[in-house]
Amino acid sequence: MRSGAWRFLATILALSFGLTGCGFQSSQLALAHAGSRDSAVTRNGTSGAAHRSANDVASMTGGQVLVPGALAPDVLLTAESSGKRVWLSAYLGKKPVVLNAWASWCPPCHEETPQFVSMYRTYGSEVQFLGVNLTSLDSVPAAEAFVRRYQIPYPVLFDTQGDFDRAYSVIAEPMTYVISKAGKVVSIHVGALSASELRAAVEQALASR
Repeated sequence: MRSGAWRFLATILALSFGLTGCGFQSSQLALAHAGSRDSAVTRNGTSGAAHRSANDVASMTGGQVLVPGALAPDVLLTAESSGKRVWLSAYLGKKPVVLNAWASWCPPCHEETPQFVSMYRTYGSEVQFLGVNLTSLDSVPAAEAFVRRYQIPYPVLFDTQGDFDRAYSVIAEPMTYVISKAGKVVSIHVGALSASELRAAVEQALASR
């Protein structure tokens, strides 16, 4: 896809997602999609360029970008608790899903995870919470330590091969996806969510059933 088309699409995505939080500002998201070198959260947790440029995402996805309304892609991941390979679809179709993609070296991921744990304790019977560690950009030991540190009670899956990273058009860390019971992507949020923003995402998930 030509860079001009990417810049236009990125701007539309930023506006339609209503992005907030400490991971990205909306304007930064648009620039990151367009291949900018503006400041973002990098894989070593420092300030720098987003780990995905427009060309990176386009080459990995064949020019396709995951957007609200699309069916949630099914990818093969590794269950943190057992080490067994499991399809993401095993967690879809029963309840609406709030899926949080994170990396252990990402400061905003550390900031928002306690909010996810708290929200799970309130809504876990109604909403399927999932964590996906972007393990191809991280490591299994670091991810396991992260899970233990925050005592994450909901399922965590490891993306050891980068399949989730590619299929879900991950451009920064963290990212949160609201998926309806029917398996459609309702919304995509780039950057850490505050307690109120996460509650709004959960309510959106509940409303999508």
